[in-house]
Amino acid sequence: MIENIRLSFKGIVTHKMRSALTMLGIIIGIASIIVIVSIIQGTSNMLKDQMVNSGESTVMIQLFSKENSWSAYDARTQGAIPGINKIPAEAVEEVSNIKGVERAASVYFSESSIPFGCNNKSEYGLLYGVGAEYFSLTDFVLSSGRLLTERDFTEKNNVAVISSTVASSFFTNENAIGKTIFIGDEMFVVVGIVSTIKDYSGVNTLSDYYQKVGYSISTVYIPKTSWDIAAGYDGIEQLAIQLTSPDDILSVSTTAASILNDTISNPDYEYKAGYLMEASQELEQITSVISMLLIGIASISLLVGGIGVMNIMLVSVTERTREIGLKKALGAKRRVILAQFLTEAVVLTSLGGFVGVALGIGISKIVAVVMQTKSTVSMPAIIISVAFSMGVGIIFGIVPSIKAAKLDPIEALRYE
Repeated sequence: MIENIRLSFKGIVTHKMRSALTMLGIIIGIASIIVIVSIIQGTSNMLKDQMVNSGESTVMIQLFSKENSWSAYDARTQGAIPGINKIPAEAVEEVSNIKGVERAASVYFSESSIPFGCNNKSEYGLLYGVGAEYFSLTDFVLSSGRLLTERDFTEKNNVAVISSTVASSFFTNENAIGKTIFIGDEMFVVVGIVSTIKDYSGVNTLSDYYQKVGYSISTVYIPKTSWDIAAGYDGIEQLAIQLTSPDDILSVSTTAASILNDTISNPDYEYKAGYLMEASQELEQITSVISMLLIGIASISLLVGGIGVMNIMLVSVTERTREIGLKKALGAKRRVILAQFLTEAVVLTSLGGFVGVALGIGISKIVAVVMQTKSTVSMPAIIISVAFSMGVGIIFGIVPSIKAAKLDPIEALRYE
């Protein structure tokens, strides 16, 4: 086998141009597959990363009515639900131990149903009733003031941490810390301002800003113990989960929702990640279909390359007819001749596969820079591509190898 490999490389070096042209189809096909998979996976990961709270690695598991699965349950407008209680601490702990979960915490949440305002201005946004551990789940940067303290919870203080969007909306030319805002019918003192941007170096345009921030919705955070004061009703807890990677959105969301659903007895409601999980499923389906389609097109190059390999190997058999006849006259068996030519075909296509992988990785990086997207090199794709190129060598090299093995030694020695 080693001798056959050595002879294969010797033949490639001897016929450099012919070997390069023969490998070209394999190289183009493999490179195309690597580029397609890398760009699609990179773009998919980027979209997932933006979906998970637009750059943060936090996902919210919320309660939904099965009859109204597109909108999360809001206790303010729909009232209390029999069979739905607070999320047990044991369930939160179990979710925290799921593979792919960094940590989890229960929160109260209201989306655009509780107004807040100041200075004769009022607007709707996101209101969170959180515990002390919530801010460790997110990528917040404290711009000024402080976060919520244990004293705020034990004393049910009417204090709030607001997003920079709220601060710029209500307190344009003044410091918001120490000022009061209305949440529902209650007054809360602003003790801190948070921003979701950690690194402003990449923010050069308004589009960059929204990609970094994710959304410009006004958000206010208050102690969980003060929720009923601000909202005027007992809320339904949701679960905030910090992921170790955006790739785990689907699996973690499904498992966490299943754990929470085991804690409720009302069959008309269910916990789920809502539009996020559905969007993730749709994204995976779309990228899978696009990948298969484009890879199918790229595989045509491999087919053409394989035909080229067969053609060149047939030519090689013809050129080396006397050599084959001499080896057979000296006692070489059919399987030896078969193995030699089959090895040459596999070495030729494998070498083209490795070159195609290197070229594909390089092109995918360049395309990612030009298109300002992400490129994720897939190790399984590389392994499958190289294995596929070897398979092409075996499939398209078998016919020439059999032809060489079947040559009659006497006729071969007479060949001019």
